[in-house]
Amino acid sequence: MNKVYDVAIVGAGAAGLFTAVHCAKRGKSVILYDKNKYPGRKLRITGKGRCNICNYSDNDNILKNIVHNEKFMYSSLNNYSANDLIKFFNDNGVKTKVERGNRVFPQSDDAMEIIEMFKKLIKDLNIEFKNESTVKNLEKNEDLFKIVSNSGVDYAKNLVIACGGMSYKVTGSNGDGYKLAQKFGHSIKPIKASLVAMNTSLSKEDRLELMGLSLRNVVVKVINQKKKTIFTEFGEMLFTHFGISGPIILSASSYMKDDEDYTIYLDLKPALSEEQLDNKLLMLFEEEHLKSIGKLLESLLPKKLINIFLKDIDLDYYKKACDITKLERTAIINNLKHFNLKYDSLRDIDEAIITAGGVNVKEIDPKTMESKLVNKLYIVGEVLDIDALTGGYNLQIAFSTAYQAAMSIE
Repeated sequence: MNKVYDVAIVGAGAAGLFTAVHCAKRGKSVILYDKNKYPGRKLRITGKGRCNICNYSDNDNILKNIVHNEKFMYSSLNNYSANDLIKFFNDNGVKTKVERGNRVFPQSDDAMEIIEMFKKLIKDLNIEFKNESTVKNLEKNEDLFKIVSNSGVDYAKNLVIACGGMSYKVTGSNGDGYKLAQKFGHSIKPIKASLVAMNTSLSKEDRLELMGLSLRNVVVKVINQKKKTIFTEFGEMLFTHFGISGPIILSASSYMKDDEDYTIYLDLKPALSEEQLDNKLLMLFEEEHLKSIGKLLESLLPKKLINIFLKDIDLDYYKKACDITKLERTAIINNLKHFNLKYDSLRDIDEAIITAGGVNVKEIDPKTMESKLVNKLYIVGEVLDIDALTGGYNLQIAFSTAYQAAMSIE
């Protein structure tokens, strides 16, 4: 029979690499499979190619930013926090820095530094890395797992599934992990795009007019079909050729479902109440009473937005300020505080930063990451039904669950 490894890991993304490194550091023989030529394909593109490693926060804040199944993460985060993660990277030659929102990046601003670090660890720790290797089948025969791939058949005492989700298929995340978990009887919670941009129902002409416009210091509010506010957040957003994107839009998508309709409102002036806006407009109308309303609004709105803003309330751009009625002024104020973003749908999962849904965490022991259905089977990272907001929280989930598994494998 072929060599029997202590640990076989399917997937060389963040979770798979971290599990492999920490198992090898404990003296385990490790074989690591990945369908890509090089490890960490998705890590290379995170944080716009800079790799947002984690968020420099305490565990309470990290848990608040986990959207689904945050309680499952209590044990993993207690055993491996953001501080532990930053120390790991620093100890392995990657110096880090903290930016706005407590986001942690390599000082080099280059995700490739992270990849090179892991490649060096794979070599130094004698981890057998089977690249360009697709796992076709997994079985458990008595006390051993049989791993069948296009590069042959291997055996291991412990098996770790760390294949990622379904977002960014070009990186190899095509949902294989769900199929492999199902082979061992695990159930999969519905998969959806998370941290993804949105399509709007605006005309192509209007979308192109708005394209590239970035709005800072605004509030987005998402209301579902039951008229319940499911998300509200202050921050930054961006108009694109297809609709809307940017940090608060991506965060909002985590709370939305593919098959439901939503209304998304934008408060363009969150620092001002409706009464304060009314007083400001009255003052502007008095000072510039002969100006058109379109020109007058340049003191309140970006130029790119004004035409669509006024069209939304059927108000002529060239109507003079002195001719604006009280009813029209009220409509302007209402639109400033409740501008409808004309939501249509979430973008495709292949454009999503992260995948929501996945392996049912009720079937996984949170203290070990071991399957409750199959002994010595461990499941870690994005393939699990856990997802978080932007800011480094999702990589923290991957690294912490990986560490939990690596420390539990006997």
